[in-house]
Amino acid sequence: MLPLHWAGPSLSIGFVWLVLFQEKAWMRFGAALAYYAAGSIGLVRGVAVFFGHHAPLWEGATLWLGSATALAMGWTVADRPWKAALVLIFDALVPPMAFFDWMSPLASAGFFFPGSGVWGIGLLLGVIIGLGRHLDRMALALLTMLLGFNLLWFRPGVAPAGWQGIDLNVGPAVPDVQANLARHRRILAETLAKGRGARVLLLPETLETDWAGNAWAIQQAVPKGQIWLMGLSVPRQVGLLTDSIVAFQRGKAPRVLFDSAFPVPVSMWHPWSRGTGYVDSQNVGYRAAWWEPVRKIDGVRAWASICYDQLLPFVWMEALIQQPQVVLLTNNEWWAQGTGIPLVQRNTAWAWGRLLGAPEIEAENR
Repeated sequence: MLPLHWAGPSLSIGFVWLVLFQEKAWMRFGAALAYYAAGSIGLVRGVAVFFGHHAPLWEGATLWLGSATALAMGWTVADRPWKAALVLIFDALVPPMAFFDWMSPLASAGFFFPGSGVWGIGLLLGVIIGLGRHLDRMALALLTMLLGFNLLWFRPGVAPAGWQGIDLNVGPAVPDVQANLARHRRILAETLAKGRGARVLLLPETLETDWAGNAWAIQQAVPKGQIWLMGLSVPRQVGLLTDSIVAFQRGKAPRVLFDSAFPVPVSMWHPWSRGTGYVDSQNVGYRAAWWEPVRKIDGVRAWASICYDQLLPFVWMEALIQQPQVVLLTNNEWWAQGTGIPLVQRNTAWAWGRLLGAPEIEAENR
């Protein structure tokens, strides 16, 4: 049976027809604004937690309404099915819209055409253009057949034997040396306890900064025969880090395997404002890698989607092109608890992974 993750992505295609049924531009804008605003309302609370309680409410509200409004604007011209398809492609691939195109109906291709890869996107767009505004009996019969195909035939891939995601509840690092040292020890202890017997362990995003002391301690903790894929903030130059996944293995030098294609805008990615050091109080920023390549880990072709990347169609397109054998998902959820953001992110990642036909391994920090 399908997990409940199917609900959001599969129903999002209905948003396209809802817009197409509107006769006037302002009505199409209103329908689109309601869709995007309802799905991203968690930003108001999430921004306050991420930046601290000193952050004014208007910052989260501005990001929420601003992004929803920008995404809704394009749908004012979607009075024909082919125009709706163009809006979907434009929002997914063209900056700046591509930088915050969360809740894209393109993700529904993973529900209707699982395992079809990039061809599934083409099929979905073809269905939108072909059916247009006419949801007649033939259209409903086609959708019913696709649903039956999903339930009865398709089976997702199985994760490689010995690969495991480790969930932690250590929260963020804090400006307190003793507290961070205790947190560091807890990360190592919990990983050793939960990962006993595994071959490859995936740990959550940005657990620590990749300083020499941290890297040495992690390297010493890794049991012989294991590979730890740990989410770290890697210093690149003064004021600039990358949101990365670093591989640790006993007897081998640590290797940075993956960098986030596009870290969270404003809070992490802010090239217009360069920091002066390596901590938040010095306005440190994160560099976008833009392209996320497949890496071979223990003989398996793996691809990673780090936190915010999981919401963006253009990043998932990179995976569709490369066809990995397994997808690695790393997240921080401590800042978004009590909001709908983790659910939207998880559902979106599920849908795109299903389109790939590749198993997903996830590691979260709450």
